[in-house]
Amino acid sequence: MKETRKQFIAASSLGMKFNFLHLQIAFVVAMFFLLMAAYVSREISRTSSSSRSSSSTEVYDQKKDMINEITSDTTGQTAFSSCDLFSGRWVFDNKSYPLYKGRQCSLMNEELACEMYGRKNLNYQYWRWQPHHCDLPRFDAIDLLEKLRNKRVVYVGDSLNRNQWMSMVCLIESSIPDRPKTLHYNGSLIAFKALEYNVSIDFYWEPMLLESNCDDPTNHRVSERIIRGQSIEKHARNWNDADVLVFNSYIWWRQLKLKILWGSFENVDADRIYEDVEMLKAYEMALTTWFEWLDNHVNRSKTRVFFVSSSPTHNRHANTYN
Repeated sequence: MKETRKQFIAASSLGMKFNFLHLQIAFVVAMFFLLMAAYVSREISRTSSSSRSSSSTEVYDQKKDMINEITSDTTGQTAFSSCDLFSGRWVFDNKSYPLYKGRQCSLMNEELACEMYGRKNLNYQYWRWQPHHCDLPRFDAIDLLEKLRNKRVVYVGDSLNRNQWMSMVCLIESSIPDRPKTLHYNGSLIAFKALEYNVSIDFYWEPMLLESNCDDPTNHRVSERIIRGQSIEKHARNWNDADVLVFNSYIWWRQLKLKILWGSFENVDADRIYEDVEMLKAYEMALTTWFEWLDNHVNRSKTRVFFVSSSPTHNRHANTYN
């Protein structure tokens, strides 16, 4: 551990110092996606046939096959395989939206129940994404449950990812209101299960990806954030069997410096070494540790992994409703 710490401190001393915090975060996110691109490229090389070269045409064909798989309808015909789903605009649609009503979702957490606690303007619920050259099929919760039958989905991250999880379970619950389902709270884990389909859609609170003094799902507002260096196993054991993993981590890193703990939170008698580290370097360490864990533990033939990029924050304000 001492050698690891020395290497980390040496790397920290070489890190660039930025004046603007958001510029720092943008740089780290960009570097992270470069790592992910390298990871994807390597996986394509592994899975390609030994009798064929990894040409640009082959990579294009693999990407096209993946898009076809995602966008095929239930009859097996490709509905919009050539459509760029990421090129479009937001359109106001008060005919077919919203997909669910917050007041009618029995699973809705009180702190997310905007309408229940006084929000008058609900027009935000009527906006939907419209690709330029095709139409997205309307969300079908039953079809999703069939595709996820006997599988587990886990959202891992902070309150922004918890909002995404809550929307998903409310979308599903609106289509199976009278069918058996359960919701259990167990520390950092909230587990929703649609029993008829044996589908679990869970949320795990972990805003920093690594162990930290912000791990408590309720009492996590601390004046000084401390991260345990390169420690992810304690949390990862709660979601290493998932079929779909959705991660996010961004909002909680928006401060100039954080403390890195080289030691243990639990063992007060053990030697503890704290280092003040610039946010950029600490965030890079967390993403690297997370990426290495994925590379060593995720079954690529079974599990799909998504990382949610930065999103608008939600602050407490007289005119802000989460």
